[in-house]
Amino acid sequence: MIDSVTIKIPDKQFLLFEPDEHFSKTKYQELRGKFGVFGRYWARFTDHAKKLKKDGFYFPIVSVIYDERRRQGSLGTKRWLAIQVSVPKLLYGTNLFDVDERMLDLFAVRLTEQLRQINIVTEPKAVRQAAVQRIDFSKVLRIAQSFGEPSRIIKTLAGHDYKTSSDFNLNTHHNGRDDEKGHYVKFYNASQGFVIYDKFDEINVNGTTRLEQEIRKHYQSGKFTNGALRIELSLQRKQTVDSVLSRFISGQKKDFTLEQAFSGRISKALLVETFKAVYVDGFNGLLYLSSLKDDDLYRCVKEAVPNLKQRGLTYMLAHRVREKGLKETIAELRNDVSAATLVRYRAQIDKLLTEAAGRWDKVNIIGYLVGKLQRFTPVLPKGFERYLSPDGKTATNIQSPPS
Repeated sequence: MIDSVTIKIPDKQFLLFEPDEHFSKTKYQELRGKFGVFGRYWARFTDHAKKLKKDGFYFPIVSVIYDERRRQGSLGTKRWLAIQVSVPKLLYGTNLFDVDERMLDLFAVRLTEQLRQINIVTEPKAVRQAAVQRIDFSKVLRIAQSFGEPSRIIKTLAGHDYKTSSDFNLNTHHNGRDDEKGHYVKFYNASQGFVIYDKFDEINVNGTTRLEQEIRKHYQSGKFTNGALRIELSLQRKQTVDSVLSRFISGQKKDFTLEQAFSGRISKALLVETFKAVYVDGFNGLLYLSSLKDDDLYRCVKEAVPNLKQRGLTYMLAHRVREKGLKETIAELRNDVSAATLVRYRAQIDKLLTEAAGRWDKVNIIGYLVGKLQRFTPVLPKGFERYLSPDGKTATNIQSPPS
């Protein structure tokens, strides 16, 4: 499933009609080298999205980019359209719901309709074939009432900094106010970000569209019995997008289109893979095990590790992760054992997790979330089917969004 995406439409595939009063803001930059100015780069922006936001409607962030370079003694200018858009917000007015492949045609038409409001004309095909510059894969997970509020899950997941290769934040939607709810966990580096949060509470704090304002009223009155946990993976650079998508689309290394990226198969694989890398695989699995009750943890380790010495070490490591966190535990291990021994311990923990799967993780938060991600059931608004053609694959009966 896709949430926000930034796409690039080349000059020949869109028209900007005059007068173009919507693009009144310009950011200009000269490109200088050893021999002086060799080019210019400027972007023109529109504040149309801000104007509609005040009235409770969503509009994408749109800019027209110009790149002028001197080549072989003459100047040549390239122009393209850059669009940052939340796919579910454009379709539904909120990203509380998922979007799957069946909605691609509907999204392409809806986006072209909105662009006409700012005197830009393009075709749905140009949207589908636009090159992806940045993308957020996402999934909304319905959390059963019997399992507790998503805020409890967030606090459990936020206990330690588990992912050693990324920075980690536990933040709040409430602008620094201490609150039991409203927290989200985020792992990030220069190229990727991974965030988990309570979607209902985020709408309660930050919702701006008319639909989100209505959702806020129902949420505050207690009408929603199940929770909604949202998991997002952001590929923040084009190089990262190309590198990741090339793993799933053979014979191509770069410039992947929105149509190619609009894949539930890819979304599911990446979200499951990333979640497990953070909370399940290798030494992270010690956290997965340490969240079990102590008796269950001991029985699980005893059944999977026959050697008494190794069993005691694994049991101790799981408790150490629970008390000190993953990074500190690994740092302690590195002072006492060799790199080869660390690899052996990791393989042992992977085996232990395999043995434990489906046996002791039924009440475990991490196991519960992994299972829901692996099922990957779309969360869709009521009446979704009316937008689909008789074959259930193509979006039809399109209505223009409010302007």
